[in-house]
Amino acid sequence: MLRNLFKPHFLRPRTMSCFSQVLNPITGENSWQEREDDYDYHQEVANAGFGDMLHDWERNQKYFAALRKTIGEMRSAGREVHVLDIGTGTGILSMMALEAGADSVTACEAFLPMANCAEKILAANGAADKVRLIRKRSTDIQIGEDMPRKANLLVAELLDTELIGEGAIGIYNHAHDELLTEDALCIPARARCYAQVAQSPLAAQWNSLKSLANLDGEPLLQPPEQLKGCKGEAGLHDVQLSQLPSHTFRPLTDPVEIFQFDFQRKKQREKKRDQLLEVQSNQPGSAELVFYWWDIQLDDGGEILLSCAPYWAHPEIKDLAGKKGKDLPLPNVVPWRDHWMQAIYYIPKPLQLLEAGKSFHLSCHHDEYSLWFDARAEAPAKSVSRHTCTCDLHMTYSRSRIGQMNQSTRNKRYLRYLEENIEAEKSKVLVLGNGCLLGLASSALGAASVHLHEPHRFSRRLLESIVQHNQLKNVQFVDKVEEVEDSELGGITHVFAEPYFLNAILPWDNFYFGTLLAKIKEKLPEDVKISPCSARIYALPVEFLDLHKIRAPVVSCEGFDLRLFDEMVERSAEQAVTLVEAQPLWEYPCRALAEPQEILNVDFHKFSEEHHLKGTIELKHPGTCNGVALWVDWQLINDSSPRSVVSTGPSEEVTPGEFVKWDMFVRQGVHFPQKANQTISSLDWSTDFKPLLGQLSFTFGQKKP
Repeated sequence: MLRNLFKPHFLRPRTMSCFSQVLNPITGENSWQEREDDYDYHQEVANAGFGDMLHDWERNQKYFAALRKTIGEMRSAGREVHVLDIGTGTGILSMMALEAGADSVTACEAFLPMANCAEKILAANGAADKVRLIRKRSTDIQIGEDMPRKANLLVAELLDTELIGEGAIGIYNHAHDELLTEDALCIPARARCYAQVAQSPLAAQWNSLKSLANLDGEPLLQPPEQLKGCKGEAGLHDVQLSQLPSHTFRPLTDPVEIFQFDFQRKKQREKKRDQLLEVQSNQPGSAELVFYWWDIQLDDGGEILLSCAPYWAHPEIKDLAGKKGKDLPLPNVVPWRDHWMQAIYYIPKPLQLLEAGKSFHLSCHHDEYSLWFDARAEAPAKSVSRHTCTCDLHMTYSRSRIGQMNQSTRNKRYLRYLEENIEAEKSKVLVLGNGCLLGLASSALGAASVHLHEPHRFSRRLLESIVQHNQLKNVQFVDKVEEVEDSELGGITHVFAEPYFLNAILPWDNFYFGTLLAKIKEKLPEDVKISPCSARIYALPVEFLDLHKIRAPVVSCEGFDLRLFDEMVERSAEQAVTLVEAQPLWEYPCRALAEPQEILNVDFHKFSEEHHLKGTIELKHPGTCNGVALWVDWQLINDSSPRSVVSTGPSEEVTPGEFVKWDMFVRQGVHFPQKANQTISSLDWSTDFKPLLGQLSFTFGQKKP
């Protein structure tokens, strides 16, 4: 079936249909959907991320330069050049090796859709008879069977944000043992990992639960001891560090090299290492987290360097700023990539550094696939074990959700509503959602009773510990809203939600609040207060600096024709990629091309009503509309005060032509137009919402001037 990949649709054999169970986040119901039996294949192809890498011009140019330099030097020394390309993808590095003068090239690719695509691309570029393509993992290759001889030059791109997360250590060890000659060279030759200790109250919000205070700053809910004592999860938090606003963090140390990986040496690369460094603080502060990145020396001499450092630590920042600084903000002059980002690692117990020049110990560790860190005043007596969550918070919620639970501005708007509406000893509150800490606040504010809808096991266990620690006596947990007695529903005075549900991916997936409400609406008093009372979805045409590249065609890369790859991805995207996907837009700068326009308004008192809407957004600023951003504003009470709105979109007013500042604790929706390289004057849109079926769809059409 895969070999027919590039036949026209009408020539391809008809595929069998199958049924798969899908959870509808708006209705909360599992349903069976008919899908072609190659749906999973299309998902893998569309979301593999190859296109993002091929848009990385620096990666492509420097790999090509390293191949030309290395192969040229080998041939000048009278050596034949036999190349092994591990994880060839589209075959781009193999074609570069041929162009650079290799005598033979063997490429392996275990992901069969890409292997078949590579076969077609090699043929289209006249390289089919020059590259031996092996559809296997490199660790399954046999010399004499799959390859006629061992290679003396290995070129590979086996790295991820953590460097070693894709199994690079084991793959290189096997290659040197079984597939490479004793004098083999490798591209890249070496990698170096860096760490910088920092303090960031904003980033710390992604890692621990803070006390919840009322509007006067007095504590309402305190986290229990199990949360205070939890070391959190050791796993990386991958982010575009350059987009972290400079005023939100303080570097406490200079960047330091922590590990080096020599990919070229024959000796085995260790699968587990510790590194204890004594470092010095540049200023007082709390050592809360570690910023992490790496660079690679692509050639043996170390002349061709590719750095993943954030802009403030990038070795070529001056040259890059000189070339691009007039057109771009400084954080965006460094080459953009989404396949290799930077990472934040959270220190298990923050270390207080009371003065500048204070020395402390940074404990760095890696195993075969991951890293972890610790900071201590005194050197630890033994190796520090990888820490894990013991409090339910980190294992239940995403980083963005934990940050959202701590977000002061957002919490104050909900608390203002609760403080103005909850009557001590009188109000009876029904809270709908997962992990609704603000719902518990109504109990601390004196509500007569609180029914808390919490069906998720670990989320419920966490909230139960908070209830117990804060000695809340009037809270009752509910698995299903239908199980609440009619007599109790008849006495409810307030229905409250943030809203947040663990199954939600896109902001409007939290319309599940409306579904739950509709199940019991007829049993509630007519004068019951519902908050939020409504929700509005907004759309904003934008011009991304870079994010659109994840869905943009490659066409060609370093002179090689990759249109067949584009066609394959486009076909799979049509099958498996939704028209709107979730992205944390604070990490991906974009300019507004118009003012936001409301494209749906849902009244939760009348949630079951269907909506079919159309409209046009006139562009106010010239630019290329390569994306449409969408988000939800939750209206807490039906008035015109901006303090009654909690938005999941821009954190400041949008001005056409200016960069948009986005909420950093939620993912927004993004639609990528198919033809994003043309100038348009307006954007037509339509919205169809069938709440009882959980169907919400958008269409967008571009109009030329």
